[in-house]
Amino acid sequence: MPLMPSTDLEVVATGALSSVEQVSYVREVCEEIERQWLLELKNPHTKRAYRRNVDNWFDWCLDNSVSPLAAQRQHSAQWSADLHEVLSPSSTNQSLSAMNSWYTFGLDEYEKAFQIARTPWRKKHRIDVSDESQTLGLDRSEALALRQVSWEYGAFDAAVIEVLLGMGLRSAELENAKISSYGRARGIPTLTVVRKRTKTQILAVPPGPARAIDLHLASRPQAHPDEPLLLCPDGKPLTNRRLDVIVKRCCRAAHLGKEISPHGLRHTCATLMLDADVSLRKVQRILGHADPRTTNRYDLARYDLDASPVFALADFLAAA
Repeated sequence: MPLMPSTDLEVVATGALSSVEQVSYVREVCEEIERQWLLELKNPHTKRAYRRNVDNWFDWCLDNSVSPLAAQRQHSAQWSADLHEVLSPSSTNQSLSAMNSWYTFGLDEYEKAFQIARTPWRKKHRIDVSDESQTLGLDRSEALALRQVSWEYGAFDAAVIEVLLGMGLRSAELENAKISSYGRARGIPTLTVVRKRTKTQILAVPPGPARAIDLHLASRPQAHPDEPLLLCPDGKPLTNRRLDVIVKRCCRAAHLGKEISPHGLRHTCATLMLDADVSLRKVQRILGHADPRTTNRYDLARYDLDASPVFALADFLAAA
């Protein structure tokens, strides 16, 4: 797949960048490879995240006078260490996955543009993620209080809270849901969502979310089936930032003493289902986890703090 004349590509793959012209040229080549690479990514959420990560890597390389087309393992190791200082392990690993994907594509399709023969990213740069979820969630009473207060803000806010909490959707899955995604099967309300890796899944919609969605849609009688399922009061589509604002506002109104993220409601959904004795396999299916170990991180029952023997010891000592 030709990109630019071979004579120019030889200039690109010289390692260190020493002139403005080289920097400009390398950036042009990398951006062209990036454009073609992004066409192969189908999930819009993944595409946005990966593009952001790759652009950050390009900037880091150019700031350090390194051509991304000639980057070595020491460069990727240093960037990995820099990321780990400011990002969570899972976010760092997402960045590394994005870079490995870009290099794998680039070296396969634009081999002559690179001075290196293989990707500088190695598995050892990845960071082990704890089996325990670090995401803040709510207990049953807090979840009930949040649901109740969301209705005081109207059907739109109620729909956001009810769907995230009652169905465990990811933010991107709710953002991308269309009116046409909402239907019925055998008399049960359903929502078809696009999971990671562009897989679709039909989910049952429980009474709370269904009631909120129905009331919200009733306020948009002329809406087209291709419009977003949930539309903000100002007519703009949902974004992760807007979802975060809604969730935190409801947390404050419910006087929970803490604020959680939209993903925190997904965490809460998983934890409460496990508390309700739903099997781990069924929770995995509902959340769209490919690996049951991901679901297992939400199983707080494995660490039953209330039943810890340290309390028995404290009571024993206090009775002396």
